[in-house]
Amino acid sequence: MPPVAASLPVPLNQLNCTTMSEQAPTSKTDTEQALLDYQFDLQGYLHLENAIAREDLDEMNQWVDDHWSYVDDYSGSGHSNQWIGHVETHSYQEHDGVNFQNICEGGAVFEKLIDHPAWIELVRRYVNSQTNGLSIHENFLTVRGQDGYISIHCGGHTPLCYLTFRQHNTGDWMVGQINVLIALTDIGPGDGPTVLVPGSHKCTETHPRLAAAGKKTISLHGESAGSAVGMKEMYLNAGDMLMFTDAITHGSTARTNPGFRRTIVYRYSPTFVRTRFNYEISEGLLERLTEDQRQIIRPLPLRQPTNGDA
Repeated sequence: MPPVAASLPVPLNQLNCTTMSEQAPTSKTDTEQALLDYQFDLQGYLHLENAIAREDLDEMNQWVDDHWSYVDDYSGSGHSNQWIGHVETHSYQEHDGVNFQNICEGGAVFEKLIDHPAWIELVRRYVNSQTNGLSIHENFLTVRGQDGYISIHCGGHTPLCYLTFRQHNTGDWMVGQINVLIALTDIGPGDGPTVLVPGSHKCTETHPRLAAAGKKTISLHGESAGSAVGMKEMYLNAGDMLMFTDAITHGSTARTNPGFRRTIVYRYSPTFVRTRFNYEISEGLLERLTEDQRQIIRPLPLRQPTNGDA
């Protein structure tokens, strides 16, 4: 694995990605923030280099190595899900690999991702958490082998309430779901990279591949998204982070290289968007988290009777 290199600022005329460093100050100048806002608004994604410290990256990869038997045993949708404490193995379809769902329960190194300083303030800004609150819709670690992929889905045409981007009347940020995807391994050509259509989160026309199945089609299974028109392959080094609105048309190419792609995804949404699989949060995790982290993991505290009659 290559050593983590220092990030450099990106000139305004290079709009294909945005680079930052975890070690960079969390406060930004107005000019720096305006550049990030412009790129995210225009493209629907940001690429942050070296978001994860090397020691944390090594620890997360060691966790995968320690639980590799679950990868070997997993055979997709025909396999019974298994539990590792409060982490559950899972697959959306047979070809997308094994997901370790609710990975925030996997240990301290995953807990710190809940409000990681490399991206949490950007997430809060674009979700507009002062108005909408902030929660995690889904969090998982994925191991995907050769021939594995994700099909094309989403786009600006999608009539889902959580795929908002801006408030139509005021222009305020109101992103209904932001995906933070962290590369645990280098992901280059042939490694099954994430693909997306830049700017498609604002497109009212349905992507041609989706439109073939109907104008309001949200997803289309059966082939990788990589060959769809307009897709851009997003290459990442281990430790990089790709942040994108879930409204953007996206998926992944099929992995053609030997080996496995390893990624983590934390999906953030406003408080009113329920969690995807409704996992019960362990008391142990709640006790270890900071108050800010607990507010994200359990934004609405459980209400219990106080009159002693329950």
